[in-house]
Amino acid sequence: MTETKEELPGRWCMCKRDFGVALWIAFLGACLGSFVIFAVLDPEALNEAWVLPWEMGSRLAYSLGFAFLYLVSLFASGLTIFMVRTGPRRGHAKGAGRWPPPEIRSPEEENPDLDVDSLK
Repeated sequence: MTETKEELPGRWCMCKRDFGVALWIAFLGACLGSFVIFAVLDPEALNEAWVLPWEMGSRLAYSLGFAFLYLVSLFASGLTIFMVRTGPRRGHAKGAGRWPPPEIRSPEEENPDLDVDSLK
């Protein structure tokens, strides 16, 4: 008997779920990073050190900081999901799915012209 795999209504495929997880984790990481960075740095203090002729407001500093952290977190979470999905299969740590160890042969078999006595 052949069983057909029916998807549940409203259920996302694995690709959409991975994309959603990456977006959500990146958002949480950017929120936490913004909280920590702007607890230490004051955007108004950045205006004093800013050398460009236009002034950056605190709202723009918060937005740019969050956007930067979001992109970095999105890259990291996407790369993590990619590595998990393309990693070794189950049982790899126990030895299942590994290549067999190479056969060790003597140097005389590989190269009959080799003088083994000179190597010793």
